[in-house]
Amino acid sequence: MKKLVFLIIFVPCFAWAQSVYRFNNYTINNGLSQSTVNTILQDDNSALWIGTQDGLNRFDGDKFEIFNSDEEEGINNPFITSSVKTKDGKLWFGTHNGLTAYSPIKEEFHTYTPSNKKNLDISSISIGKGDDLWIATLNQGVFRFDRSKNNFEPLTWGNSTPEIRSATYVENSLIILTDTDELFIYTFSSKTLKKVRTDVLGFDDFTILNISIASDSNIYVGSNVGVFQLDLKSNCLLREFQNYPELQNVQVTSICLSQGQWFFASMGNGLYTIDEGGELINSTQDKFQKSALMYNDLNVLFEDKNKKLWIGSERGISSFDPKYSGFIGVGPGANLKKSLPSSNVWTFTEDKSADYLFVGTDLGISRLNRKTGLFTHFNRWSQNSDGPKEAKFNVMSSYSIDSNIVLVGFEDGFFKLEINEDKTFEYTRLNYVNPIILSKYNRLYGIESLDEENYLLATKGAVFLYNIKTGNSTRFEHNMNRPEESLSPGICRVLYKDRKGRVWFATSAGGLNILAKNESGNYIIQPHPINANIRTVTKDYATTLCDDDKGNLYLGTYGSGMLYVDFTSGEIKKIDKKSGLPNNIIYGILNDGQRIWISTNKGIASYNPLNADVKSYLEVNGLVSNEFNSNAFFNSSNGELFFGSIYGYNVFKPDELNVENTEQEVIITKFKLNKDWLKPGQEGSPLKKPIAKTSFIELPYTDRSFTIRFQTSDLSNPELTHFKYELIGSGSSESFIEKNREITFNSLSPGKYQLKIYAKLGEGSWSKNPKVLEISILPPYWGTWWFWTIAALIISVLAFLFFKRRIESERREQVKLEIKVSERTREISNQKTRIEEQSKLLEAEKNNVVRQQELLQIEKDNAERWLANALPEEVVRELKVKGKVEANAFDKVTVMFTDVVGFTNISRRMRPSRLVKRLDILFRRFDELIQNNDLEKIKTIGDAYMCAGGIPIENSINPMNACIAALQIQDYMSKLKFDAIANHSDYWEIRLGIHTGPVVAGIIGDLKLAYDVWGPTVNQAQQMEKFGAPGEVTISGTTFTFIEPYFECIPKGKVKIKGGIEVDMYAVVKIKPELSEKGKGLFPNEKFSEIVQLHHFSSIKYYKTEHFVLDYLKAGLSDKLLYHSVNHSIDVVQAVERIALSEGVTDEGLFLLKTAAILHDAGFVKQYENNESIGAEMAAEWLPKYGYTEGHIKTIVELIHVTEIPHKPINKLQEIICDADLDYLGRDDFEEISNRLRLELRGMGKIDSDRAWDKIQVDFLKKHKFFTKTSIAARRKKKKENLKVVMKRLDKNEYQD
Repeated sequence: MKKLVFLIIFVPCFAWAQSVYRFNNYTINNGLSQSTVNTILQDDNSALWIGTQDGLNRFDGDKFEIFNSDEEEGINNPFITSSVKTKDGKLWFGTHNGLTAYSPIKEEFHTYTPSNKKNLDISSISIGKGDDLWIATLNQGVFRFDRSKNNFEPLTWGNSTPEIRSATYVENSLIILTDTDELFIYTFSSKTLKKVRTDVLGFDDFTILNISIASDSNIYVGSNVGVFQLDLKSNCLLREFQNYPELQNVQVTSICLSQGQWFFASMGNGLYTIDEGGELINSTQDKFQKSALMYNDLNVLFEDKNKKLWIGSERGISSFDPKYSGFIGVGPGANLKKSLPSSNVWTFTEDKSADYLFVGTDLGISRLNRKTGLFTHFNRWSQNSDGPKEAKFNVMSSYSIDSNIVLVGFEDGFFKLEINEDKTFEYTRLNYVNPIILSKYNRLYGIESLDEENYLLATKGAVFLYNIKTGNSTRFEHNMNRPEESLSPGICRVLYKDRKGRVWFATSAGGLNILAKNESGNYIIQPHPINANIRTVTKDYATTLCDDDKGNLYLGTYGSGMLYVDFTSGEIKKIDKKSGLPNNIIYGILNDGQRIWISTNKGIASYNPLNADVKSYLEVNGLVSNEFNSNAFFNSSNGELFFGSIYGYNVFKPDELNVENTEQEVIITKFKLNKDWLKPGQEGSPLKKPIAKTSFIELPYTDRSFTIRFQTSDLSNPELTHFKYELIGSGSSESFIEKNREITFNSLSPGKYQLKIYAKLGEGSWSKNPKVLEISILPPYWGTWWFWTIAALIISVLAFLFFKRRIESERREQVKLEIKVSERTREISNQKTRIEEQSKLLEAEKNNVVRQQELLQIEKDNAERWLANALPEEVVRELKVKGKVEANAFDKVTVMFTDVVGFTNISRRMRPSRLVKRLDILFRRFDELIQNNDLEKIKTIGDAYMCAGGIPIENSINPMNACIAALQIQDYMSKLKFDAIANHSDYWEIRLGIHTGPVVAGIIGDLKLAYDVWGPTVNQAQQMEKFGAPGEVTISGTTFTFIEPYFECIPKGKVKIKGGIEVDMYAVVKIKPELSEKGKGLFPNEKFSEIVQLHHFSSIKYYKTEHFVLDYLKAGLSDKLLYHSVNHSIDVVQAVERIALSEGVTDEGLFLLKTAAILHDAGFVKQYENNESIGAEMAAEWLPKYGYTEGHIKTIVELIHVTEIPHKPINKLQEIICDADLDYLGRDDFEEISNRLRLELRGMGKIDSDRAWDKIQVDFLKKHKFFTKTSIAARRKKKKENLKVVMKRLDKNEYQD
């Protein structure tokens, strides 16, 4: 029985766990004046005072305010060694030169030194009887500081040693520690001195580092060999905590007993804790862990009013909550026994006893012994070509068979990890598929057991049922011929076994699947009927599954948040960012029985199914990272939840999470008027006592702009503390200021106000008792009643005197004025006579000058009119300014050449005068047309006419302008020809050629100024005219690339020009009907300009996209696809453009529609059915490099999916593409296209007779409807006619098969 008792007491003492505390760390980078923290104290306003080797710091939970001897009056020395607070709230600090006191009433410092004027090097301060202070010094022994007289009284205690490290007052005694490690107890009542013998402890080297009076009233001594208790009665040291051998070799620098837990600060070994269960916990420095202890060399421990602990170290200050039960983080670290070997965490699994947790990382499997809190790492290694090994295998899934055998899915296959008793281990490959085709079925996303021998494996290409004993496997993959009885298409990333034993699968393109048995009793995987309902809510693929006690599923998606799938009602409920989730990308879902826990791309959220309440948690709440990983979540059998992220993992018990409803007391700490923070009693300060103790403040009208600073009583959670305030009397509502701890009021109106400041912690509730400050703004003197009364009397008297004097003055002035008016009238009459005579002479002279100016202007206008006709306007302007015009190079100019066909023969038959007159009429019309289209006439040579666009002012639309002008010129020539034929007279025809390219343009020479162009572009335009047909507009391939979106063109093949170069040649037929007035193709309408602007300024490179996709389709589509061919995609693109323009879509929506149209059947390259998702994946892969944004691609994917039959568009763009997809139903070529589809379906085995095909057509045509006004007007009538033809053919029943 004794042995059993011994084990019960002793065994727990040897338990050794990871740090379970989350530390907040502050260094000089956060504003601390110096790294070495010697002492910590808290004032009555809850602010911390931190003494360092270089200054005193006041910390309000947000900022450090530094007080130093250089800047603060009353501080003699910046080296702070110790501190205490007396009952009156005064703070006392020991320094290397005196005792410094801080008065919170006056907010002032004062330093006291002995009368001997020697340097007072204080090592410790202790509060004695009557709040007097006992001062230990390193150079003058021990003093009593009499606070009533503010003087130092040296203690004569029977030892002359001046070097005293500490003097601690307790029970009418003083415990004195000398610099030579001698310990004495001096009793005041008997004035006796006793030495505590430390030599009997049996240590060669024994150094006392700290003497503490704990909350249990016992005296504890921290030494270089652990902790001892000082017994005042026996005058000896007794070893404490003997059951913890780890503490016996630790240098203990500070001791604290808090809420039943012991805390020991050490020098070099971090923080030790003995919790309420007797477990020893060691928290140490780890620079890789965000919330780990900052440094291992610790100086002091301090417990604040809220039972939070603060640690002063050689690198700054740390704080933690001893009762914290929130998110515990584990990540990569230097000590691999307590941390992970890499940052990414991908999987979790545990053995049946829950003693071991297996964590999948970038390098392999790490096993956590949950009793000791220590890790063992089992990394996979690869051999480099140079010889050395390196770990680099990502774990994708795992399943624990027992504590030493784990099945592991890697990117490169399936393995069994076997761990030996000596911690050696081996990964053995398990071949679930022929290694030759492994690359198609690698990447194991999930492992789940059916029984002890059979395991389901979810891979990139299929699902496998693998027997671990025999090595045999059964493959389940998508069957195009039996889609309802096989796994849906796409990658199977999700494998989940619910509490009812049902096994679920989710693929990237096919939704939910379930494991079932067929009539033969064999396992099959088939799509679930609920998928149709899910697709109405989202097109995004599933990332994770979780069930509830009703048998329904929570489904996480990649972009649509979380869905709740109710199998009874068929309802799909979406919970996304609008519902409160922090992000719509879901990585993991766990159900704790009360709430649903969700890991996302932006933290963790919890969802309450009863009231739809959502709470979010981020790094400030204790998460190791805000970004989590897929498949990295686990619900342990002991109730702990695990979530893996890109920087380790978090573990927590939901029912033990701290409830953030602690009442937060708000304390106003500082008051600023204008630019200065004010103290009580300071000149110009309205404060009579500290602002923290002030409930009412009165300010004059001149000082009504002020700032207040405040804090809460809890300093340990600054990132989670939020504030709001209400200024009653201002007429404004509550203002949320989040984490800001200052409020500034500018120019408040006179009146009385009540300021209320509230605080809350995290998701908790606002404080019920806000901080209240009454504020009174006095009116200015001119706003008082007495001022206005006196002012009114003075103004009345002054007004009476003023008006009386004014009336008398005006009477005298009137008499003087009448005399002056009479005299002035005579003078004006005489002057008028003289002025009239002079005016007649000036008028005559003026008329002569005007006639001369008119003659000069006529000459000038004639000269300028000649220049304007001969030269471009910009060239004339340059010629006037500079006197000359230089030749310039232009990158993009469109040159047009026209030439009369057979002009040589015409000139022989026609008189020269008539020939010239007819050419003049023709070219004048050409001049008018090119001027209307912003082209510049260059010259005429005989019957040849040459003009150009883009000079002398460059513009980007000159190819379109040239083609419009060319069409109008040929239209004019066509009308002349029609009239000539009707009148039986001869007519002329012209050839017209256009090319776009670089030229040099300008004026050469001084005589007979002429503006001309030079370069290969001119020659190529002339070649286009030469090879063109009469009556047509012939353009080069270069010009075609610029005008293709706006004109209907016919390719004319390739021609050889000078130099043997082959160029493409096209004939422009007309402007596209949708872009021209009345659809005649001759004059552009408003949509033409809008489309031109779209092509020039949109980031989308549509035509490059179209060419790329068409090349892909031509190379990849099967010859058996007679209907779903490249021609069908082109047809839908043309139809979608026509309908979109008619429906007024001229923005980037047009590009998105055409892109979706060219891609909507791209999936046929890979599979015949359910291929819309493949087209969508192609869009996501290809389009970013052509200027499409994420928003563009999302819209395009939606447009592709909406072409699935039956059509269910929900917006205008979707209606347009649906109508374009089946535009042929209402066209004259319906029979031709329908026949191609019939042959395709028969070739694919989808129909077995022509009569069956016509029945399908009739049923489809009856149910089909057009959505847009354009298609309804243009196609519905013809569709009905086509339906009648098919129905008539059915009635005849003359089918051959």
